[in-house]
Amino acid sequence: MRLLSLHRRASRGGYTLVEALVAGIVLMIGVSAASSLTLALITQDEMSQRTATALNYQENAAQLYRLGLSPTQVEALLPADPVVSDLTIATGTESVAHSPTVPGLPNVTMPYADVSVTFNPGSATQSWTGRTWTGGDKDASRTLTLRAFRSPTSRTVP
Repeated sequence: MRLLSLHRRASRGGYTLVEALVAGIVLMIGVSAASSLTLALITQDEMSQRTATALNYQENAAQLYRLGLSPTQVEALLPADPVVSDLTIATGTESVAHSPTVPGLPNVTMPYADVSVTFNPGSATQSWTGRTWTGGDKDASRTLTLRAFRSPTSRTVP
């Protein structure tokens, strides 16, 4: 009798082949989803890093202009960056009116520079089955423009 109860317990303790296959398929779906998510996160991280590098480059150019350097001097002073494909600095002047609540203050004409930086957010050389973060175009570029004002009392560096 004891042998019979051990035999029944042993036959109930295993898994069928169908259960094992279903468990394997569920596990494979989970692993493939995790690997796809990892690829997406790595791609997004690289794009964020490249964008931050381009913004830093642009901010450095704007700060050099604010300090009194000419656009030519700024472009010559900044080192080449592999992320940035183009840096343009267009200058102009803008009249700034003072608040009417403070009488007697004159309007001021301030020089400015529009600092534009063009960069490629993705460094992929081939598209991955047509799924890239730039809408399917691996050669897509972005251009960001920042207006930097220079104080009218600052001196231009010769």
